[in-house]
Amino acid sequence: MRFKRDRVVLLAIILISLSIPVVCLAARFNIKPKVSAGWRVDNNYYRAEATESEREVETYLIQPGIELGIETAKSELLLDYTLDAYYYDDKDTVPPSQRASDENDYVGHIGILEAGYRPFDRVLLRLENHLYKTRDPAYSDTLSNAVDREKYVINRLTPMILYEFGPKFSIGLRYRNTETNYSRTSLEDSSEHRGIFDMIYNFTRTAALDLEYNHWERDYDRTTSDYTSDQLMLIFRKQFKALAFEAGGGYQDRNFDDSTVEDIDTFTYRIAITGQTPPEPETPRSHISLAAELNLNDQGLGEEYYKAHRVSLTAGHRFLEKLLVSITGYYQKSDYENTTGLTPEGTIETRDDDTYDISGRIGCMFTDWLTLSITAGYEERDSNLAGHDYDNNYYIAELQFGHRLGAK
Repeated sequence: MRFKRDRVVLLAIILISLSIPVVCLAARFNIKPKVSAGWRVDNNYYRAEATESEREVETYLIQPGIELGIETAKSELLLDYTLDAYYYDDKDTVPPSQRASDENDYVGHIGILEAGYRPFDRVLLRLENHLYKTRDPAYSDTLSNAVDREKYVINRLTPMILYEFGPKFSIGLRYRNTETNYSRTSLEDSSEHRGIFDMIYNFTRTAALDLEYNHWERDYDRTTSDYTSDQLMLIFRKQFKALAFEAGGGYQDRNFDDSTVEDIDTFTYRIAITGQTPPEPETPRSHISLAAELNLNDQGLGEEYYKAHRVSLTAGHRFLEKLLVSITGYYQKSDYENTTGLTPEGTIETRDDDTYDISGRIGCMFTDWLTLSITAGYEERDSNLAGHDYDNNYYIAELQFGHRLGAK
């Protein structure tokens, strides 16, 4: 069933009004202005396969922003905004048939609104809205395998309600609307309407089992086929003192409106371990996040859908109170369903990509609110089809400032 847009807007207004107490003597206020300046160089910015087509590009990024928070015994509100000003500079001669990288200069935005209100002891209302104006394909799909630099705006609105029958059992209902709009008119915009139902059983205060059902429709505005997906997963979560563990498995069935596009179904899973010492809310000295998952990508312009096996890792440690060292990486195997092409040997095969990215970072905390970091990384994609391989070395220098003015 499709959700009427006016009902969604009305529900958002109601939730916001409930979530913002105008007068509350017990409220805690947080204000954190922030700004960062970064420089990055990619030796193969456009991810070209042929060495002679590689172009080295420098990226300059200025990010001013602010975080605002209000918290009371029954409600909370977080506003987080960052302006992203990107400027590019070619280090190689630009071929006459190609555009200079500085033509891609743009000002992006990241805006996050999160609000919660508990009108009764057993009822929790929440509203989340995430808005991005970016050229990063990962914001449109966490399992993205794209390398394009197209500018687009994506907005995700998620109202939800959670009802607790008691200490052991609760149910939750969420609706998520995702609007994706590209700047170039030649690319397809899309809308996704998703309903999410959770039935949660708490074995203890730190261990729970969640039966999660997702139903969603993605509608494209041009030739790509619309589709409907249903996904059911059983997820176990356990919170230790310094570690959190999650393991879940299920099944997804995707049906396309265009009868010429073959439907897809797949087993899905996700296993994740996250932790830090000392535990939250303390500032971590060591941290780790390790995850493995299998699922389908959501956005597939031109029916480019695949089963993505992804493993990701982030780990770090703070030495001598001021020296920050971390490593980040992921590996993704993308098995395409209906996308075929020519191999380097000239045969026709279904596309199959292996992509990985690994980077190391060293940072120095001059104070609690000022950090300088240097990152070096390498990314590579190996495809069985001609024209999709690439490798890229990148280096990043970043200065971050973020000072909390205080909490009351």
